[in-house]
Amino acid sequence: MTMYRDRGELKWTPFLMPEHKALLTKYYKEIQRIEMPNIDEQVLSIYENVLNDAIFSGDVVEVKYVEEREMRRFKGFVHRTNYMERTVELANQRDGVIQVPFEAIIYVERSSD
Repeated sequence: MTMYRDRGELKWTPFLMPEHKALLTKYYKEIQRIEMPNIDEQVLSIYENVLNDAIFSGDVVEVKYVEEREMRRFKGFVHRTNYMERTVELANQRDGVIQVPFEAIIYVERSSD
């Protein structure tokens, strides 16, 4: 006996008008927005150590951060840390150089790539 697996909303997608698809996409993006979590100072110091080690060793790091209430991920090299502005500059060939505030960083790890 085979079990019927319902495809849910997927089966109705061809019948939607483009305006409805746009509204649903906007609705799902709004639902997935996150608030900035509270991160302990000890964890932040560990992230800072990983970033500083990556500057000197030239390792690739993966940084997860919150921007406009959405979680973003960036994989690249640490270009520079600016302690006066409390930002870190990350760089890779595809995206160039971006600045991420220390307060927005959720997670940092050395990448194996």
